[in-house]
Amino acid sequence: MESYWLWWTFAVLLIVTEMFSGTFYLLAVALGLAAAGLAAFMGTAWTVQVLIAAVLCTTSVAWIHRWKKRQAVPQERSNLANDIGQSVRIVSWTDERRARVSYRGAEWDASLSSEALADSERQTWQIKDIVGTQLIIR
Repeated sequence: MESYWLWWTFAVLLIVTEMFSGTFYLLAVALGLAAAGLAAFMGTAWTVQVLIAAVLCTTSVAWIHRWKKRQAVPQERSNLANDIGQSVRIVSWTDERRARVSYRGAEWDASLSSEALADSERQTWQIKDIVGTQLIIR
């Protein structure tokens, strides 16, 4: 069996497998293998075929990785905008600048914002920001 048939067979197998994964990475590798098969069909040496496959597989996978990174949507903070400015009620103070607060029927950890002054008598505060699962209150 000619070596180009092996290259093309593996390329087709990767294309079929790609249909089930949907990531495009296997398609990039299949492109490199198909190009190596074309080089084999033209009669180039085995080392040239492997070099063509390696270079094209590597560059096409790297290109897809960069493309996917550019297309990625950054973490959206839209749901946080609904919480900013809402009132919370102090359940208990854990120290001078941290407390457990009640908000939306659950208890949350909260910290005072940098400009807020500690006031253990005050029971209602407003959400300034959310960092992870911690409310920043003022």
